[in-house]
Amino acid sequence: MKSFYIKDIKISCCNLDSAVDELLSVLKLSHSEYVCVTDAGNIVTAFRNSPALKSAINESFMSLPDGRPLSVFAGLKGIKDVGRVAGPDFMIRVFERTSGTGISHFFLGDTEIILEKMISSISAEYDLKIAGSYSPPFGIWNSDTDNEILGKIINADPDLIWVSLGGGKQEVWMKKIHGKLDKGVMIGVGAAFRFYLGEIKRAPVVFQKLGFEWLFRLVQQPGKMFKRYAVTLPFFMIYFFQEIFKKNNENTVH
Repeated sequence: MKSFYIKDIKISCCNLDSAVDELLSVLKLSHSEYVCVTDAGNIVTAFRNSPALKSAINESFMSLPDGRPLSVFAGLKGIKDVGRVAGPDFMIRVFERTSGTGISHFFLGDTEIILEKMISSISAEYDLKIAGSYSPPFGIWNSDTDNEILGKIINADPDLIWVSLGGGKQEVWMKKIHGKLDKGVMIGVGAAFRFYLGEIKRAPVVFQKLGFEWLFRLVQQPGKMFKRYAVTLPFFMIYFFQEIFKKNNENTVH
């Protein structure tokens, strides 16, 4: 899949349906891959102070354009067929497409309670093959923790591994771990489990289309989101306009 770049951070040229098509096609390969869901915050963090995150995004199988500003950027640069691919929307569309197919799913992250609710709700709504789930310990992980998680995934033998460890951490971790798997695709979806359960409310569709879902989430979680948005949004707007006014040959899609 072709990609474009904002501050040397890869964004895949896709929309919701083409991203799901690409994900399902890679399941036929005899090796593991991983998918990042990349928003403005991750672009700013990766460019400013996290070479590890930049490397993880740029080496991913896909880096999905999570955020209306990314699809607007693509449109202004003449890059076609790029639409917003938010983590919760992508996850639900994959559930719909894999229901009844025998493609297996593993859920990693969050708490045991959230995972239990998640699997119960999914099982009631879709005919999905659930290979397993695991709520890992919070805090800093060492190699023993990684090996324990890896062992659980290998024993479950899933096709798709949904990873909810938080933006930034999950991308770097997937890059480190995926090469130790013989099969399967890891997808980092951040808070998508809680969005799916309704524990974090999605913005109304009109907010999403206008690119103001961040404002809706800020109102819901001011303590958690204020610092993040206060730092990332001004920088992203600067990067957005710097990249927009580059000559077209400096934004080659490849």
